[in-house]
Amino acid sequence: MAPFDDTIFLKQSVEVLSFFNEDQLRRVTPDIERSSYNNGQTVLLRGEISSAFYIIKKGKVAANYKSKTGALAMELKAGDFFGEISLLEDMPSDASIKATEDDTVILMIPSASFRKMLEMQPMLKNSLNMKVAERRKSLSSKA
Repeated sequence: MAPFDDTIFLKQSVEVLSFFNEDQLRRVTPDIERSSYNNGQTVLLRGEISSAFYIIKKGKVAANYKSKTGALAMELKAGDFFGEISLLEDMPSDASIKATEDDTVILMIPSASFRKMLEMQPMLKNSLNMKVAERRKSLSSKA
């Protein structure tokens, strides 16, 4: 895939990035790494410190969390993201992420590029924090 395709995808399909203009996104799309995963393959392990902001471009993943009452899972699909907690709070991942479909494509924005994005659009941090709070609330209601 060409970086231009990634720019359009990020702008149109990733809600927390919607307020970036295309020029801003083009500054980071050359840095994006792409990986493909098959059903059951691990993308990120719980406890791992993430060095990237992950965005699902195609397919689905399961985010598996541990709680006091057992295991909880949340499905993430194209346009969803993960790894932001490690980058924002300098903490290890609180979930293990596994692909649940073959040919799941994940875009990885390296931490240096992610920091550039935060500088370009300070609102990004607020949007990500709100999304994290929503996910945590959703998970706690399942527990």
